[in-house]
Amino acid sequence: MPLKYHLVQRLDKSKDAVAGSKLYYGQIRAQQKLEFNKLCEIISSYSTASRGDVMLVIDGLLYVMRQHLENGEVVQMGDFGNFRMVAGSKGTAVADDFTTSMFKKGRIVFTPGSMLKEITAKPKFEKIVPITSSGNSGSGSDRPEIE
Repeated sequence: MPLKYHLVQRLDKSKDAVAGSKLYYGQIRAQQKLEFNKLCEIISSYSTASRGDVMLVIDGLLYVMRQHLENGEVVQMGDFGNFRMVAGSKGTAVADDFTTSMFKKGRIVFTPGSMLKEITAKPKFEKIVPITSSGNSGSGSDRPEIE
């Protein structure tokens, strides 16, 4: 199934761009969200584990990942990929002036493994056209009218 995209116009920030010039860029738009319970239900249909078993294992995975990421370890998950913690910091002119309070908020970086890299190599795309309100005979709102 192709990735859905729409076009957005933004300032051209390329090196030799004329001031104020704009370009159109493709922006991927997610169509649906797969909720956690549904994910567990789908996984259980491919195995002998129940939905509750799948939820229990994922809960345990998150608990263990948190412990090891907080310790600065890389959590490797085979073909799925790796997770690691990173954090930037403010700088100082003198090394002795640096304190740990200068670190910014941490974040988790995910690096996909071979299984997920395969799907990023040659994705398919399909343009979606935004719905316009030109044919709307109502009050101009996209919300349903209640009488």
